[in-house]
Amino acid sequence: MNNTDYILNLAKKNKGIITTKEVVDNNIKKTYLSRLVSCGKLERIKKGLYALPSSWGDEYFNLVYKNNAIFCDETALYFLGLCESVPSTYHIAVKRGYNASLKKIEKVKLHYINPNLFELGIIEIKSPQGQIIKCYNAERCICDMLKNKNSHDIETIKYAITTYLKDKNKRNLPLLIEYSKKLKVEKEINAYLEVLI
Repeated sequence: MNNTDYILNLAKKNKGIITTKEVVDNNIKKTYLSRLVSCGKLERIKKGLYALPSSWGDEYFNLVYKNNAIFCDETALYFLGLCESVPSTYHIAVKRGYNASLKKIEKVKLHYINPNLFELGIIEIKSPQGQIIKCYNAERCICDMLKNKNSHDIETIKYAITTYLKDKNKRNLPLLIEYSKKLKVEKEINAYLEVLI
């Protein structure tokens, strides 16, 4: 099998996506990617990220690839089944001081996070298209939304909390309370817990 076929097969196995790193890790020169783009067998999504033209691509994966960014708030709640509809805006957490490409995308709402709290609650999940992406867990999202409740629809917050609390197999109340202390929304969380449990 020649290098171009090998790259295309790798992309097919990876749901239509291939990265420069994967090519280099397989001892293939990066120039093969440029050749495949030139002849229309691959499309360049952004630096270091390519997709087969036949694949739909993965908008969520493409957005955060190489951006050190985490899906949060309504977008993460949607992934976790705690939001009634697909959000029209991509909610993405970045470290305070971030100044890169995501700022220029119209449908992206950036949430600037204190570096000390940035890693709190990160999980890996599959996007709706099947790629592995990072988002905050339910406990972190609920606390973040209560912390900034004036920026969110109250019905979205209520739905997320009530749905979360109803699922006794997935909820983690000790973790929710721990996060509420770290994110300074303990009073708000306790108020919901008193009413709903």
